[in-house]
Amino acid sequence: MLFRLQNLAALLVFAGVTLFPALVQSQDAGETPQSSDALLARQTALLVQVLERPADLDLAFEYATVSVLVGDYEAAISTFERMLIFAPNLPRVKLELGVLYYRLGSLETARYYFQAAQESPKVPPEVQQKVETYLAAIAAKQQPTQFRADLIIGARYQSNANAAPGGRRVTINGRDFILDDTATGKADFNAFAAGRAYGSYDLGTQGDLIETDLVFYAARFSDQVRLDTGLAEVTIGPSFNMARFNWDNAQLGLYAVASGVRLNHANYNGALGFGSRLVARPDIQTEVTAKVEWRQRWFNDTSEYPTVSDRNGYYLQFASKISRQLTKALRTRVLALADFEETSAKFQQSWEAGAGIGATYQFASPIEQLPHLWSFDLEAGYIYRAYAAPDPLVNVSEKQKDHEGWIRAALNVPLKYNVSAGLVGEFRRQYSNYDLSSYSNASAMFSLRKAF
Repeated sequence: MLFRLQNLAALLVFAGVTLFPALVQSQDAGETPQSSDALLARQTALLVQVLERPADLDLAFEYATVSVLVGDYEAAISTFERMLIFAPNLPRVKLELGVLYYRLGSLETARYYFQAAQESPKVPPEVQQKVETYLAAIAAKQQPTQFRADLIIGARYQSNANAAPGGRRVTINGRDFILDDTATGKADFNAFAAGRAYGSYDLGTQGDLIETDLVFYAARFSDQVRLDTGLAEVTIGPSFNMARFNWDNAQLGLYAVASGVRLNHANYNGALGFGSRLVARPDIQTEVTAKVEWRQRWFNDTSEYPTVSDRNGYYLQFASKISRQLTKALRTRVLALADFEETSAKFQQSWEAGAGIGATYQFASPIEQLPHLWSFDLEAGYIYRAYAAPDPLVNVSEKQKDHEGWIRAALNVPLKYNVSAGLVGEFRRQYSNYDLSSYSNASAMFSLRKAF
């Protein structure tokens, strides 16, 4: 298809401008991270010593600290809790337990340990300060009304902005044709602005919420003005805490969705629909997200795009992600997606399925004046797409089939705690049995993100 906004949305996510990033602890700028293999070896050696000397609290604390660094939070929690059996008045241990439960999302358990740390005798000033910071964060999280927002601005270069064939020679209905030069792939720059505003209201019934999201995007191209884009989408609906069904740390949301797109300064399409999303954390290191959406879409014919109404119909989408914290610095993920696009013209109707893998690595800033952790992200994926009927203008006897793959790298540089810069490079290749739909596109994007 000419216009695939999901590709653009994915770029924004990996621009180092991921919306609403998870809380992470900062690493001291001067600390030199050990390798994962060295930390795992150290953890194994310490475990042997802990089993031999279970009453050695210094040894247990070191084992728990190393376990946190390798991402083995369960081992860290059980070790800290065992330490409190031997010595119940250890404020620093209670602080560490509170931090771990805060990361897990168990706010009441985290609050219990933070308050217990405050009530311990001889609380060090730095422990007291951290406890007060976390208690304030918990209080803010438990306010009935929550609001967060991100604003992103940037610029992007694409070697093939219009996703057109790289060469002029194509085969149409068994005959070779030479395309006009204007119909081939063109490089271009564009500037863009994007953002998201999220709000929620706690219904006061075991963690149930009313949630609303507003997402917008606008882009202006230097040469390919027919690709100038504007998009807005809003979702609203309830979200239910699944603990009532003995499913801890899981939230199931139901929502209505409305969206609209403008292309080349004219209305392009609108959609109304509904969906459901699930966010679950089966353990402290793992997060599972999934969503299913149905939308009815209407397309508007214009002088530039006179036949897009052929795509009127419904759109059904499934997407999921499983991410896991392997170490304190490394988080991996697996993606799966599928969708079905019903259209009034059968040759435009299609289904697709795909998968991807990715990882994000955090590391100490190489610049002293920028003390927050930097991150590097790498992702690769593949999508297969098949159409319901041949396009009579291209191939009367064969249906279109596409193979699309991508690889993407992103660097995120926090400039302040709520301001970051992102740099993304991507290569995307689509091979199709229809020459007009085969293309390659290399892109580079720079962006700045401000969180509110």
